[in-house]
Amino acid sequence: MAVWIVIMLALPLAAAAGGVVIGDRPATGWLSACAAAGSFAAALALVFGYDAVRGRPALGGTFFLDALSGVFLIAVAFVYAVVAVYSAGYLLPGIGHIRLRRWYWPLLNLFGLALLATPVLANLGVLWVAIELTTVVSALLVTSEGSDESLEAGWKYIVIGSAGLAIGLLGIVLIYAAGVPSLGDHYTPTYTTLARAAAHLNGSLVRAGFAFALVGFGTKAGLVPMHAWLPDAHSEGPSPVSAMLSGALLAAAMYAVLRLGAIAQLAVGPRYVHVLLLVFGGLSLLLAALFALRQSNYKRLLAYSSIEHMGIVSLGVGIGGPIAAYGAFFHVIVHAAGKTLAFFGAGELLSRYETRDADEVRGVLRVAPFTGAMVLLGALAITGVPPFGIFRSELLIVTGGFSQSRYALAGVLVALVNIAFVGVYQLFHRMVDCCWPPGASTRRPRHARARSRPPERPRREHARDPDDHRLRWPHPIRRLDRLATRRRHRRREFAHPDRGRDRGRVLRTTGMAAVPLVRPRTRRRCTSISSPGCS
Repeated sequence: MAVWIVIMLALPLAAAAGGVVIGDRPATGWLSACAAAGSFAAALALVFGYDAVRGRPALGGTFFLDALSGVFLIAVAFVYAVVAVYSAGYLLPGIGHIRLRRWYWPLLNLFGLALLATPVLANLGVLWVAIELTTVVSALLVTSEGSDESLEAGWKYIVIGSAGLAIGLLGIVLIYAAGVPSLGDHYTPTYTTLARAAAHLNGSLVRAGFAFALVGFGTKAGLVPMHAWLPDAHSEGPSPVSAMLSGALLAAAMYAVLRLGAIAQLAVGPRYVHVLLLVFGGLSLLLAALFALRQSNYKRLLAYSSIEHMGIVSLGVGIGGPIAAYGAFFHVIVHAAGKTLAFFGAGELLSRYETRDADEVRGVLRVAPFTGAMVLLGALAITGVPPFGIFRSELLIVTGGFSQSRYALAGVLVALVNIAFVGVYQLFHRMVDCCWPPGASTRRPRHARARSRPPERPRREHARDPDDHRLRWPHPIRRLDRLATRRRHRRREFAHPDRGRDRGRVLRTTGMAAVPLVRPRTRRRCTSISSPGCS
């Protein structure tokens, strides 16, 4: 068991070091993708190869793995693996909008390392350090596009997230103080130690400690009303980073809440813990469902969907009972998979249309069939449409509510989930619907493209040949779109009325999607000092 833990954590660390040495090269991306896939395989071996249900310590009690750790470890490792593979194509020249490319891979691998370590750390203090490390690294990744909006989102994230984690640290200190009378002044605050002494802990300090921990770590989990950083960070960050934030970071923070909640439940009983989880989960679900109806930014809509799903997990645990708890833990895994797919689709839309405004994206299913199908499947998956896994997890939570005679909670959950479904589906259906009015164009106005265009990336001399206007590295998904549309690439010249001097502007059409490319100018070579234009 210890060997698999070391392998799981050593691979992303080695990939981060390799990224610093190799730099911004395609080999760095594939090295990181292989490391992430290896970490995911090691996580599966840990969870399914050992009797993790009963709880097993490793490396002298430094690490601890039980059923709760296994659920969140699978979710985090899966998201890290698929995001690394997706990023290897997203960072190819001419595709993504990431400017800080040299440091993207080291930061992403450090982010994955901290997330993988969070569910298996036994010491609650070291657990807090790992989650704080995710804040610092992910805030830098959010700002990697280099725009003013992403810098503002990263700054807001690191301020609110750090303030929340300071409150969470206070909660851990109070729980540690609750065990001093029975365990002494110098003891290691591990889950197993506190669980064995739960009957002798100070109940008042445990209640206060869990309340502070719920507020602190709930800030990182996106629970209302501590969610202010989440919509901006998810919408302004690169799409692979947004997938990591939603599918892995929120799950890791929720793990910390539930781990400390398990200690509080053993010390003061389940009622206090369940009531707090129901309050914060219900507020999160209510606000996210209402805000989903008014969003026009599709990435921001996915951010509010993440708040909704964290509220569902809190409600599932707060309802109590084995059925609802099983549904909540299953919801963590299926939400990680579905939301990752949704953000990948959002990244494809942003790369193609260069806007986050859903009103300026139309007919994706006809223009790019593969991308449109992926976006539509992601939207249906996160809204809980059968036969996707989120439908099953939500049905289990509702069934658990009925089994515990909490009919009102089950009814409220069903109503709010359906409201969120309406908000998400109506926006994504407008974007991917292929039956737009006859004659309507899929191209947006030029001023709209200029307003929403991400900042220019630094020019790479080796990325393109000056006389070749074709992208050397087409995106894999865009290549599938070309095969699906079965349209030949055509070129024709046209002139813009506001750019009369740019006579060499070329329009390359792929199916019905138009991508304007500017023909680079060639400087006139001077043969003598007397030639016109030479000095």
